[in-house]
Amino acid sequence: MKRRKPLEIALAINVGITHLERVVRGIREYAERHTDWRFLISPETHYLSPAALEGWEGDGVIALANSDDDIRVLKSLNCPVVNLSGAAGASAFPRVRPDYGQIGRMAAWHLLDRGYRRFGFYGIADIWYSECYESGFHNELSSRGLECSVLRVPATLGEKTRWDIGQGELELWLGTIKPPFAVMAAHDPRAAMVIRACERVGLRVPEDVAVIGVNNDSVACESCRPPLTSIERNDAEIGLEAARLLDRLIEEKPKPTEDKVVVPGAVQDRLSTDSLAVDHPDLLKAIEYSREHFREQIGVADIVEANPRSRRWLEDAFAENLGCTPRSFLFRLRIRKAQKLLTDTPDMLPGEVAVQCGYSGTRQLNAHFRAEMGMTAKEFTRAPI
Repeated sequence: MKRRKPLEIALAINVGITHLERVVRGIREYAERHTDWRFLISPETHYLSPAALEGWEGDGVIALANSDDDIRVLKSLNCPVVNLSGAAGASAFPRVRPDYGQIGRMAAWHLLDRGYRRFGFYGIADIWYSECYESGFHNELSSRGLECSVLRVPATLGEKTRWDIGQGELELWLGTIKPPFAVMAAHDPRAAMVIRACERVGLRVPEDVAVIGVNNDSVACESCRPPLTSIERNDAEIGLEAARLLDRLIEEKPKPTEDKVVVPGAVQDRLSTDSLAVDHPDLLKAIEYSREHFREQIGVADIVEANPRSRRWLEDAFAENLGCTPRSFLFRLRIRKAQKLLTDTPDMLPGEVAVQCGYSGTRQLNAHFRAEMGMTAKEFTRAPI
């Protein structure tokens, strides 16, 4: 029997970027277990653009189709294509992407937990994923009666721009919001720009301005001073699902009619949001007690007992300053910790996660996960490959 020739798959992805490296890791993990694929990548720049594939005769492509020229070239290829780009709302190819709206909501929750009541969103005009982040962020704040100032700047995808483009506009915008406030940026490099702009105009991060980004790109996040808090997109899972989808398309199975949407990972908490926008010392004491002890099976009665104020005062103070009850604040702390554990250590059993997060057991853990994520803790972790 003649052995089938290995399939050649092009990865038109910038694999030199940290979060896209994680995507490629997921793609290769699937390929090693299920296929005999060989990968075409750019050996020098680590980025094989979709436009560079013109005339290529391969078996499949996983790409970031960001521009009309990208789409034109990819459509000209005689092979299936899976798109990972969220630059446009409609995709010309089957697509795998994170839940952008959920990421915006997660950023809002993280900042609300720190007592912020004034907010900004630093976004990119006419880029769909940025619009979705903004919508999720804004809607979560609006539901609590809070407003959000927005600055949208032109995209620079595929363009060579000077280092100072947009810096003046960003500095002026930051000056329109009264400290303390919190800013979500559409991705980590934009969030890094916010931190640098704050430094230039005399705003302290995080004391005056808390800053959060998206993608958890370690180079961008750890190069900031202070290091940048960022939301993990669950990139390895995105890569795995993209490879699984391409494998199905190569086998000529029906194309999906909707995007494959992947649940985001956890907030990777760093110093850029390590602050509390709360002035009252007794409320601060209650918040700090909750953060120190939420991994234990404490309740609101324990928070009250550790505080000189009455339960009624604490309920009112939490509602006014954090937009939640003490009970729901504990809920948030536990569910965020559980998400982080399940993202960082996906092999950890739900029962062990429950113990480490102060839950009475997996039933309570799953009840909170269903309320927050619409799924159980086990479903939140990666399904078997």
